[in-house]
This record gives sequence, structure tokens and C-alpha cells, in this order.
Amino acid sequence: MSASGEGYGETRGHRGYSGGDPSALASELAYVRSLAEEGRDAPLIGGVYYVLWGGLMGAAALVAFFILTGALSLGPAGPFIPWVVAGLCGWGLSMTLGRRAGGKPGSLSLGNRTSSATWFAVGVFMTLFWLALVFVHDNFTGAGVPPYFLFSFMFPIAFGVYGVAFYASAVAARADWLKLFAFLSWGFSIATLFFSGNVYQFLIGSAGCFACAALPGVLLMRGEPKDIV
Repeated sequence: MSASGEGYGETRGHRGYSGGDPSALASELAYVRSLAEEGRDAPLIGGVYYVLWGGLMGAAALVAFFILTGALSLGPAGPFIPWVVAGLCGWGLSMTLGRRAGGKPGSLSLGNRTSSATWFAVGVFMTLFWLALVFVHDNFTGAGVPPYFLFSFMFPIAFGVYGVAFYASAVAARADWLKLFAFLSWGFSIATLFFSGNVYQFLIGSAGCFACAALPGVLLMRGEPKDIV
């Protein structure tokens, strides 16, 4: 999931109010003031990113499963195609959606800035880690490591950092219910680790992407504030 491609809060923080629309700043201040008077924190925004990345990665894992089981054929590079397509679509759509998410009231709250920065870092790390595996996956065959086996660590590591990101977001935004998805992510991390090198890891990973990214994304979107206060 990756919940990846976030970071909209920081973008807006540097660009949105440095000589920007005074009415937008007034709206933001009014919204934050109303929350402070009610003793509440700004709800987390950006649930669309969770849905986007969870859906794309879940679908990519499912397609990869069918390719590896022989139910679907996309040529010699078949197993890589769904991941490349999902990654390109994810980053492209994330950049497009960033402006809209950054315009929502409360995007500059501590919780939202912490969450967006954390998930953006997760997305960057997982993308770089996958690219590194593309180049080194068969460098250890002399030590008895089968080619492509290192890719089986993608799911355990991804769900592990997902859990850290969920936990950090939950604490920063005082959204304790997100901690449940942190523990769920860690559960999928362990489960996929046990299935390393097994084709069914992709099936479990797909289920994890939908359960640990798309689902909380839908829940977050339901609680997001409107664009206009």
C-alpha cells in the first residue's frame, strides 16, 4: 500500500500559503479553531491514497499469482509487468491527486503532516527496494539462493513498514483505531514471511493489500472533512 505518494501536506505547507489565497488561509484557520474549541484533532485525510495503492498492489499481486501458476501468460517478463504498471499508475495518480488532498481543511495539522510524511517515506523506500532487487536478485546464486527468491521479501518488509506507518499515524492523529491495522499489517508480514518462495505468498499478499490499505482508506475517506468549511 504503499499507502505511497503522500506528502501533500508538506507540499501545501510550502506553496499553498506563501503569498497564496487569503480566503483559503482564513478557511483553514477557522477550521483549526473550531476543532480546538471542540477539543478535537483534525481527522486524517488522504484516504484515497490508501485505496489507490492498496487496490493497485492487491490487483498486481493477484495478477502475478495467476501468471506464476500458469493461468495467465504475459511472456517472459510477465511477472514484472503487473508491478511496473501498478507502480507507474500509483505514482502518477498520487501526484495528480496531491493537489486536491492538500486543499482539504486540516491538512496542515500535526497528525496529517506526520502521516503524509511517513507514508511518503514508505512509498519511496519500497520503490527503491524493489528497483534494487531487480538488479541484485540473482547475485547470490553461488551461495545457493535461487534466482528471484529475494523478491519474496518484498511482502514481509512492506507489511512491516505499513504497520509502523499506521502506528505512527494513529499516535500523531490520536486515531487509536488505526493501531488495529498496524497489528493486522504485522500479522500479514509474518504470514507472508512463512510463505517465502511459495506462489501462494502472492495470494496472501493480495489479501493483505486490500485489508491493510484499501479498507482503512475507505474508512478514512468517510471521515474526511469537506473541501469547504
